[in-house]
Amino acid sequence: MALRDRFDAALRLVQGAADRQEIRIINDISPELTSPPMFPAELTTVFSNLLTNAVKAAGSGGTIRALGAITKEGPTITIENTGQRVRVAEGERWFKPFESTTTVVDPILGQGMGLGLPITRNMLEQYGAEIRFAEPNTGFSTAIRITFPR
Repeated sequence: MALRDRFDAALRLVQGAADRQEIRIINDISPELTSPPMFPAELTTVFSNLLTNAVKAAGSGGTIRALGAITKEGPTITIENTGQRVRVAEGERWFKPFESTTTVVDPILGQGMGLGLPITRNMLEQYGAEIRFAEPNTGFSTAIRITFPR
């Protein structure tokens, strides 16, 4: 499946919450970049979870950007946001169940119980993909990267 299209499907689910906070979301995933055989709903769930987290962290007037590349490991998607920072060295903590940075309940996106990233990782690992925090590009605070197998 085209990863750009699945990202756009997930974006439609969180666009209203992003608009209310004037968060700009940029999809710079190439239309040619594809996933391994997966169910569309699984990829939409992965991206919607990552987007929900990014919207909560980006802050009012923030920016979220999705990038795609082909690396020697395989197709890679990086989602980065401004606002709240997650240090790469501490990133594994957020893949443990019930670890959450959310302190304020968002009426649309919820409070966050700390289950989204563990569930997302579990889904991706079933297809041989990896997910981890990465160093963000200049102008961004946090980045999370998915690497799909070749």
